[in-house]
Amino acid sequence: MSASPKDQPAVTTIRVRDALVRLQTSVREAMAGAKQLEGGRPVDLVAAFGLDLKLAWKISRIAQSGDPFAAVRHMPGAAGWKIAMDAMRAAGSPATRIEAADAAFEEAIDLGTAWAGDRKAFDMMAAGLAAGSDLRIDVEHRRQLYLGGSYVWGVRARLALRFDVMGPAAKKGLLDCATVRGFVDLERLRADAPWQFEAPVVFDDRATKAVSFRAEPIEPPPAGAPDGLPLIGSLSSQPIPQLRATSAPKGFRAFEIPETGVGIEGRFTIFQGSILRAVQPMQRSKRHTGIFQLFRQRTPAERSVFDLLVHESLLADGRLPEAILYSDLHRTPDAPVHQPKDRIPAGIGVESLGPASKRLKLEGFEQYAQMSAQVFAATGWKPSEFRAFRVAAPYLPVPSTLVLEMQIAD
Repeated sequence: MSASPKDQPAVTTIRVRDALVRLQTSVREAMAGAKQLEGGRPVDLVAAFGLDLKLAWKISRIAQSGDPFAAVRHMPGAAGWKIAMDAMRAAGSPATRIEAADAAFEEAIDLGTAWAGDRKAFDMMAAGLAAGSDLRIDVEHRRQLYLGGSYVWGVRARLALRFDVMGPAAKKGLLDCATVRGFVDLERLRADAPWQFEAPVVFDDRATKAVSFRAEPIEPPPAGAPDGLPLIGSLSSQPIPQLRATSAPKGFRAFEIPETGVGIEGRFTIFQGSILRAVQPMQRSKRHTGIFQLFRQRTPAERSVFDLLVHESLLADGRLPEAILYSDLHRTPDAPVHQPKDRIPAGIGVESLGPASKRLKLEGFEQYAQMSAQVFAATGWKPSEFRAFRVAAPYLPVPSTLVLEMQIAD
């Protein structure tokens, strides 16, 4: 005997969220069932399953969105879903996994539309919840991890900052990337605690290997700076600690500091900045879907801020970049590919700051406007042609990688 409508459990926000979590889990399982899949990026899905780029992007984002409700806006229609599942089945994913994903997709759609009233309302309500998630418990656990990690690793910083500007290169059809990265109020808790400062690295479209590139410093490095590390003296403490080159995996360049004082006695601020020339194509192609910027978290920090400024010609349909946090606990330094299972559900959102011509600020870093002006002066780009986006997150776990991903216009 079937249950009467009044006996059916109410469709609540919690039930919808649980259904979306099951959908994300089942999609990751279906993807992983195809042994030729090398990672979770859209280009990996195109290579493994032969999917259209837009559909590959949607499936990738369902699998990896940090908040279940954030995945809703990427859910394809029934026809697109069937194409994706058929492609995974043809690539060897077990039928049981495909069936589980189909059931989870149907459940999520049914519950979501019943909860919101229709599919369009489902998209809007889910977007609102994704932006307003309560992260107090997660942040408190990450704070405890930061405190313990600072003690264990013997180093910490008040602010870890990365500032990237993506704009047209002199060579038509390619992009340059101006990147500034550094730490504010970095200090050791042990005099002999190791600490390294990595120079920029560029990966190929599949993120499988580091590639060569031409770099120019944002400003001439100060006297005594080691070759290959474009220090920005005007943003750094004086005197800058003497860094020396150290061993690093192939394709990386790293520099370490000698013993310093501990706590306030040895506290310093340090920044580096480069213009990386012709780092990637401007247009989407079968092997290239968009912008993927990686911010490696290797130093315990009270707050990590990742700002991405993008030329307006690259923006596709007014979409925001998406932020994903990946665990690096089980990865080796020379294996840059992140798998969907590495994702940490940290509920990190992206804030749109508007045009870069506005006087943008960053609390806790008074030289932010000076830094931005230096970058635009060095590149010759016009701030009014760029849009700024920000991820600001407290106590990100170490080791992990914060990734900003964005589709680019056709």
